[in-house]
Amino acid sequence: MKTPLLLLLLAALPLSAWGDKGHRVTCALALEGLPPGPRAWYVGREAEVEDHASDPDHWRSDHKEGPRHFFDMEPYGGPDHLPRTLEQARAQIGGDYYRKGVVPWIIQDRWRDLVDAFRSGDASRVAMATAILSHYVADTHVPLHTTENHDGQATGQRGVHSRWESGLVERYYSQDAVKALPAEADPGILDRPWDWLRASHALVPQLLEDDRAADRTTPLDGQGKALRSQAYWMIFWARQGPAVKGQLRLAGKHLADAILQAWIEAGKPGWPPPPRS
Repeated sequence: MKTPLLLLLLAALPLSAWGDKGHRVTCALALEGLPPGPRAWYVGREAEVEDHASDPDHWRSDHKEGPRHFFDMEPYGGPDHLPRTLEQARAQIGGDYYRKGVVPWIIQDRWRDLVDAFRSGDASRVAMATAILSHYVADTHVPLHTTENHDGQATGQRGVHSRWESGLVERYYSQDAVKALPAEADPGILDRPWDWLRASHALVPQLLEDDRAADRTTPLDGQGKALRSQAYWMIFWARQGPAVKGQLRLAGKHLADAILQAWIEAGKPGWPPPPRS
């Protein structure tokens, strides 16, 4: 039986990032960095936000979901030539643009959802909108979500995607490892995803080099399959731990900025909202 083309395409796409722990950390850092006004909307709902932060990774039945998590820069000629609108993306590389990733535009849409949620006066809706927005913001801070070589397949490093974003976080990251940065109002928040993606992309060469260096300790089994030992993980963390922690910290900060600006855009609503007269 032939495998449907769609399934082959989906298998080639990085449908997850950070893992559940990383997405929870992003939310926790963001809420911690909020000032009292917007922070009041989340009191008692922190776990709700964290619990739903990984929801988009489970929406795989929607064949359009995969590209919502990344943005490959190479098809556009690199980070200095990125389109700012979907129309520009289509004009630059044609009708195949969607499969190259659309995460910056998804962030814009989900941020507008959060503004509407604040305006609605419904704290539960605010929590859910925040959780979904958080996922895509966090994804832009994963370096391998900015490149066609998203799993090291072009450099003989298959599996590096999950080793970096999940393997290192699950093994070594502790909640006390990163302190939250205070949120800042940012009227230009809808333009920021491109800045986050470019900064993440700049980390790709060193990430791949550090994986190769750590992999020199990796033996192979009789079938040539890598058997990564504790030595590999210790070396990879020693080299990439600062980048992992730095990207999580920035993800939390940028999510907090987005939440604060959404609250401001909604008119700085108080919680609980005043009763209707």
